[in-house]
Amino acid sequence: MLTVLRQKLRPIYSLRMLMSVLITIAMIITVVITNALSREDAREQIEELFDAQMLQTAKVLELFYVNQFTQSKVEQLALQPIKLHVQTTDIETFAEKSTAMNLMYEHKLSFQLLNAMGDLLVYSDSSGEKPLTSFTQGYELRNIDDVSWHVFSYYSQAHEVWIVTAQTEDVRKELLEQMMSNAWAVPLIVTPIVLLILLLITYYLFKPVKALETRLLSRSPQDLSSLHLELPSELVPVQHAINDYLSRISQAMQRERRFSADAAHELKTPLAIVKLHHDGLQEVLNEVSESLAPQLHDAHIHLNAIEQGVERMSHMVEQLLLLSRVDALNALNLAPTRVSELIENSINQLITIITDYEWQIDIADDVKVNVDPFYMVLVCKNLIENACKYSPKESIICIDAAEVNGQIVLRFVDNGKGMTDIQIARAKERFYRVDENESQGAGLGLSICQHIVGLHGGEIHLKPNLPNGLSVTVSLPITPKAISSE
Repeated sequence: MLTVLRQKLRPIYSLRMLMSVLITIAMIITVVITNALSREDAREQIEELFDAQMLQTAKVLELFYVNQFTQSKVEQLALQPIKLHVQTTDIETFAEKSTAMNLMYEHKLSFQLLNAMGDLLVYSDSSGEKPLTSFTQGYELRNIDDVSWHVFSYYSQAHEVWIVTAQTEDVRKELLEQMMSNAWAVPLIVTPIVLLILLLITYYLFKPVKALETRLLSRSPQDLSSLHLELPSELVPVQHAINDYLSRISQAMQRERRFSADAAHELKTPLAIVKLHHDGLQEVLNEVSESLAPQLHDAHIHLNAIEQGVERMSHMVEQLLLLSRVDALNALNLAPTRVSELIENSINQLITIITDYEWQIDIADDVKVNVDPFYMVLVCKNLIENACKYSPKESIICIDAAEVNGQIVLRFVDNGKGMTDIQIARAKERFYRVDENESQGAGLGLSICQHIVGLHGGEIHLKPNLPNGLSVTVSLPITPKAISSE
């Protein structure tokens, strides 16, 4: 049951809220139990108090009234009883005002004096002329004309007279309810105040947790250094566990980087040898007599396939080496650089492929940004190369840059087949390729670009260029913060 409740509360699970709710529930349960016990105790006290009052009233009646009776007086009263008239009043509850002559519940009290035969001698008309007693000494609860009466009966042996005092039950109930309503009023006022104080206290006590959250959220993805915060003893093990986790992640990433770098270096030499022998074999075949050309056609096909495979593997090795270099990067050589110069240098390195496309470049000469030129040229070169790779020949590729809200926004827009939302969401993942069957890349280009731009404090955004193509936006702060050595 508790597990199901936790699963239902998981989206809104909060220690502060849970603790506040549990303490509030505990307070409510405590108040309910306390009031229930207090009610029972108050009821017993009220019963005892009013029973004692009826007993004392009976003794007073005997002392000041019955002791004056003679035998002839009793006989006379039996024929013509004396009636005490109780003034009728509209006052029904303790909450209503009363005066000395108009008491709040006088009409709810009664007494009777009866002879041994049960004839009324003296009585108050608040209870009527029916005998209240069952002629048994002691306390009893009787229902007379649909009214419940607490009755005390006492028989005076000396005068052979029954002395009866009575009180309606609602007097005791009303007094009990009045007392208990006051008992509920204080908790109802105090509980919200206590709850507010509790929320303030829990907010203060949970500030270290918030500080830990803020520190983790403010870290860059590359920062895997240990945390060193002053935390309560309950959170110190959590900090140790996080530091141990960060350490293991750092070690795993270092092993991955070393493997990538080592594998790339190991592959570079064999690929160069294969390329060298390919070129040598190509020259030999070119020198063979033309009469043998038909027989060598298949050989040229295989050589072309080898050449394409070597070029693809060489490109992948270069990307892996670049990725290893970028991952290990811990300092940037920032310098004010014209954006047009970055684009020009990038295009010059791609001179063999840019001639197949039409270019629209709109970048003012005064647009500058503070970046590391070497790495930013790598970013621009990679994005331009991707635009060419996925666009049909003779199509238009647009590059523009402008300052927007304190940032330099650089856009690369092509008219290729574009990308779906799912592909855009995964495009920056390492080794992800849009089309693994057709794509010739290693799936590292955008990941490397994102990493470099992130080191400059910027971001890369991809979105479809309607109706065709893809728009890649690079946002860079004009003056980025230098990255730390961590």
